[in-house]
Amino acid sequence: MRRFFEELEERLRTGQVFVATHVMQDGFVSQDFMDGGEYVSRMTYPVHLVLFGGGHIAQALSRLARMCNMAVTVIEDRREILTRENFPHGEELIYSPFDRLPEDLLTSIANPYCCIFTHGHGHDGECLVHCCSHPCEYIGMIGSRRKIEGCFEYARHHGIGDDALSRVHSPIGLAINAVTPAEIAVSIMAEVISVYRSERHVVVLDPELVRQIASSHDGIVCRILRADGSSPGKEGAMMLVDGDRILGTVGGGALEAKAIEEARATTRDHIVEYRLDDTGNLGMTCGGDVTMLFSTCRA
Repeated sequence: MRRFFEELEERLRTGQVFVATHVMQDGFVSQDFMDGGEYVSRMTYPVHLVLFGGGHIAQALSRLARMCNMAVTVIEDRREILTRENFPHGEELIYSPFDRLPEDLLTSIANPYCCIFTHGHGHDGECLVHCCSHPCEYIGMIGSRRKIEGCFEYARHHGIGDDALSRVHSPIGLAINAVTPAEIAVSIMAEVISVYRSERHVVVLDPELVRQIASSHDGIVCRILRADGSSPGKEGAMMLVDGDRILGTVGGGALEAKAIEEARATTRDHIVEYRLDDTGNLGMTCGGDVTMLFSTCRA
């Protein structure tokens, strides 16, 4: 099953993934990447903001991103702008001419949300071509309609089709009559949130937890397949039990303690149903039901 988690990690780097869990007649459990089956979850990594340009709007937006627990990468061709004084919150800072952006820039970032506001219209066009040439859930570009149309023509000239350009949010941000850099940053963040929260049933996974699971050789993964009622853990929640090492969570409390106990006794993939009321065996009264998969990381 470790190969499954290795492939899951690889697929999540390029966008959303469907994970289907199937229970066979003999009780055997299998997982694959299909949108069909008894238990299906759509998974993704958290938003990673990629800011093309490090001016006042980018600086304000990076502060909002920190409040929303989003990672930030800033690309800028002015060294005097790309400083820790302007970006003091652990953002990854990349110095690069906009016409020579690293080819692996976006492929090395899981779930990139790209915001384009460089210091030149020509640079915005170059960044637009780069972003449209890679899988991105969100691309936004600042500017007047005339400037945006000029960038679109530049992109078309460089092989970007109208279908890709139709998905670009331009002008960037929600229409809230924003004027100052801080207000514009608020409008952009509101639009970003509206995009990534548009599908409520998408499970957002911790990239480090997925990496640890993919590299584990003897651990057991506990994953909630379904949660009904007042469950402390929600669908898609995952936890790795690898000896004394516990990573992630399936909700804490008695449910998690029971899951850890079950994981340490697990020798084959199987599913357990938990009742979270006074008829169950967890001593919980919140109500609800949890269906949890226990799967090994062994090859």
